Amino acid sequence: MQELDRLTFGTVFYLLSWVVSFVFAYQILRERRSPTATVAWIAFVFLLPLLGIAIYLLIGARKLKRPRRQRVRPHFSRERELPFGEASALDQLLRRLGAAGATGDNLLVFHLDARAARLALLELIQSAEREIFVLMYTFAVDVSGRGILKALTDAVERGVKVRLMVDDIGSTDLRSPSMDAYRRAGGRLVRFKPVWYAIIQRVANLRNHRKIVVADGARAWFGGRNVGDEYLADHAEQSRWADLSVHVEGSAALALEAICQADWAFANDIEVPTSACGAEIPRAGSQQVQILASGPDHREDVWHTAFIKVCFEARERLWIVTPYLVPDDASFGALATAARSGVDVRVIVPERSDSRLMDVVGASYLRELKGLNVKVFRYRPGMLHAKFVLVDDGISLVGSANLDARSFFLNYEVVGVFYDQTANQTLAEYFQKLEARSAVGMKPVRATTELLASTLRILAPML
Repeated sequence: MQELDRLTFGTVFYLLSWVVSFVFAYQILRERRSPTATVAWIAFVFLLPLLGIAIYLLIGARKLKRPRRQRVRPHFSRERELPFGEASALDQLLRRLGAAGATGDNLLVFHLDARAARLALLELIQSAEREIFVLMYTFAVDVSGRGILKALTDAVERGVKVRLMVDDIGSTDLRSPSMDAYRRAGGRLVRFKPVWYAIIQRVANLRNHRKIVVADGARAWFGGRNVGDEYLADHAEQSRWADLSVHVEGSAALALEAICQADWAFANDIEVPTSACGAEIPRAGSQQVQILASGPDHREDVWHTAFIKVCFEARERLWIVTPYLVPDDASFGALATAARSGVDVRVIVPERSDSRLMDVVGASYLRELKGLNVKVFRYRPGMLHAKFVLVDDGISLVGSANLDARSFFLNYEVVGVFYDQTANQTLAEYFQKLEARSAVGMKPVRATTELLASTLRILAPML
């Protein structure tokens, strides 16, 4: 009798798990995901019902809606934007997706090494007179981080309003006498989506990956660098950690401040201050820049769409630097089409990144792209964390976004689109320096490794 009861219980449990799996599969089908991601999640839920459903409940959220009072509002006057009819095809597309248009009053300076980036960041903080926004995925309280905190504390003490926001997962430990001193001086610190809140809201997977510092709405520092020794210390050059950040002045800095204002309002559940909107700043230069904010709070997957667009727009070259290349079907197809169309497509990735799993999966895509006439390079000296795309000789995209499902569909990211030949040439020279320090092509692998990579590609949309 007991055996019959156990059998009956097991049957009921089995059937119930399938019913629940069907309910969650229906929910997954209703969400805006790529077909590959949809299939991966449904397979996960059915093959491992308890684990799959638990993980889906924790991190399965794909989109969220911010209250209207907390959305990004571009600060600058619309008179600064290029007329729509004179804008490039990419600019026009991004405007239709809700981005602010390109402006032609900006000045750009690139930081190609850690020392230049650190000095530029310190100078930016020291130049602030009214307010500073710092938005970082990772803020490490190491030697470099303590130096930045000291500069922020000094700014607070001279009357500057300083707001520091970090991602709660990217910056897990901020305990330090330097941070205590900063907060005692009156500096503000907020964690974006604390883990406990994110789990309850099912948004633990949606992280703020942006790296932005803005002073007085007129000058900004952004790109791929976080705050920490790997990104800013002199010994980062010695360990061959390669990265990229940008100093920008002009209307683009106001657009970056708008992103910080909106993220700060969202994290604190307050309204975006209207007093900050409509600010005017002097013309800083003549370089055309468009700031692209992407994330799960946008209905459209803006960074994903922008990348596919430039793949199809490229006529001569499409040069890409990224720590991780794990594309979805659409972006992989766009890359393949560019290469088959005779475009000079080149990709530089690290020989070995800080994620072995991403390396295994990414290598599978790179081997396939190599077979389609894409030139693949593996940066050998160390970690390559820079993220940029060069399109022909007139468009460059630089920011915090990688070429993987997380940056395309889940993370909050920021990308600067530069419609400028001088910027493109500077980055092309940097690309060639990285290329010279890289191995050509992909290493041969065993059949078992290829099988593992092919299997993991099924889960790529969830990585």
